[in-house]
Amino acid sequence: MGYMTHNALNPAVHAGSVTGTGPLTLVRKLIDSARRGEMDYEGRPPPKVDWTAYDLAQTRELADMVAMIRELVDAAETRLRERRKRRPGRPATPAADIAKVLLLQAYLEVPNRVAQGLVLLFGEKLGLSREFSYKTIERGYDRRAVRRMLDEVFALTNEPVRGLERVLSVDGTGLPTSVKQNYERDARSKEGRGALGYMRAVAVIGTSFKLFAGWRSTEDPAGSELALFPDALREARAHQPGMAVVVGDGIYAGRPQCRLVGELGAVPRFLPRRNATLKRFGVREWVDMLQAMARDPQAWFADFHLRSLSETGFSVLKNRKGPLRKRLSVRKETEGFLDVVAHNIRRLNQLRYLAPYLPIPAFPAG
Repeated sequence: MGYMTHNALNPAVHAGSVTGTGPLTLVRKLIDSARRGEMDYEGRPPPKVDWTAYDLAQTRELADMVAMIRELVDAAETRLRERRKRRPGRPATPAADIAKVLLLQAYLEVPNRVAQGLVLLFGEKLGLSREFSYKTIERGYDRRAVRRMLDEVFALTNEPVRGLERVLSVDGTGLPTSVKQNYERDARSKEGRGALGYMRAVAVIGTSFKLFAGWRSTEDPAGSELALFPDALREARAHQPGMAVVVGDGIYAGRPQCRLVGELGAVPRFLPRRNATLKRFGVREWVDMLQAMARDPQAWFADFHLRSLSETGFSVLKNRKGPLRKRLSVRKETEGFLDVVAHNIRRLNQLRYLAPYLPIPAFPAG
């Protein structure tokens, strides 16, 4: 990876008009050059794509999605079975059945009433035990057993690449609730409303296989990106224990965030403000990050610019999804999370053809 294989280069050659002496002067000029878009770095070679395999993945996507949703949810159901307690009364519609329909609904982007038709059309292929109405689907968005099932499926989607992801990218966004909303525009608006009315979310994405490894969202206005970041990163570390580098934009370039990354066994690559200092204030990871930038700008920025993959991940979700349909906060959170899990399943189906060395077809049930 970039943080291991790049040779040290002369910063004065690759940082443009960098002059002055001392590591702090160099770091500030590197940051300023990068923020103005004038940083002269080599970048990474574009990855090679097997277009024949890619075309095959596209043509088989729907059939593969249905099959993998059934396989993953059945595996999650088996893992959760021992934790379930039998309750008196009429048995509820199995959470596994609802989770399968919700995932297919998220993939096809249809409302609840149309999703009821999916029960009739795909019931046998999904392995559903019974038919149920759109009201059962609607209530599934705030049913705890369904959310536990989806959490387990999310963990399962990361297992084929567990230990293989070394660089993970973190980013935050706001999921719109109206087609008129644009998060970046509204967050910078001069009216002071900021990003109100959005479902705030933070995602951590692996840069090699482009699977979501961590996710947190909330409609609470106090739930800022920095508030959601710790839990999202810890979840990503649990799913990807090989995490060695965490990259992100300037909002994460603070000492508390660098300390957290270090505690989880990785090194941070966040672009600080132009007036950054080398004062430690008890956070060794902060100073190490800036000194690494000064030592080898090429390697540092080669890792840092992988953060665009998390931005791309959000773009894929929003382009496929559109605004959130639900109105209750808990259902909005489930709706956003469903899109993330469906994305991971869709991506695994692509990797089945593009990376055949991965053990994707096998999802052990126990």
